[in-house]
Amino acid sequence: MARAPRKDAVERRDALLVAAAEAFADQGYNVPLDVIAEKAGVGRATLYRNFADRTALALAVFEEQLEDLAQRTRARGDDPEAFFWFVDQLAEVLGKNAGLDAALREAQSSGALKPIRTKLVEAGEGALERAKAAGLVRPDLGPKDIRAIAMILGAGASRPTPEEREMFGQRIRALLLDGLRIRA
Repeated sequence: MARAPRKDAVERRDALLVAAAEAFADQGYNVPLDVIAEKAGVGRATLYRNFADRTALALAVFEEQLEDLAQRTRARGDDPEAFFWFVDQLAEVLGKNAGLDAALREAQSSGALKPIRTKLVEAGEGALERAKAAGLVRPDLGPKDIRAIAMILGAGASRPTPEEREMFGQRIRALLLDGLRIRA
C-alpha cells in the first residue's frame, strides 16, 4: 500500500507547478528548468524527483489548469450559458500555454495525452449538455467536439507574437462561438 506523500513534498510539487506555469507563460516552453526550480525555491533534484523531464512538467501544468477550469465550470451550476463561458476560458488557458504545443507534440505517441484529453472533455461536457438542452447550441455537438474546439482555439494561441496571439485568438474565439450558437 502506497503512503500518501508528505505535506512538504506536496507543497514543493505545488510550488514547482506554479513556478513552471508562470515561467512557461512568460518565457516559453524552452525556459531553463533551473529558472523554474529557483522560482519554486527548490533544487534541481527536487524538480526531477517530481517530474521526469520538461514534457512531464509541462503536461502536469496543463492538466492542473484543466482541472481548475473544470472546477470553475462546475461552479457555474445549471447556467445554460456556462458552455460559452467555458469556451472563452479554455481560450484563455490555451493562450497562456501557447508555448506548450511542443510538449503536446512530444507527448503524442507516449499516451501521456490521454488523461489530459479526458479531463478536457469532462471539463466542458456538462456545460455543453445544458446548453444543448436549452437550445443554445447546435444539436449535433457532442463531447468529442470539445477537443475539436480546443484544437481550433489552440491554432490561434500558437501565433508567434503576443500581439498576433491576442488578435487571432479573439477573432477565432468570436467566429467559433458564433458558429456554435443556434440562430433564431
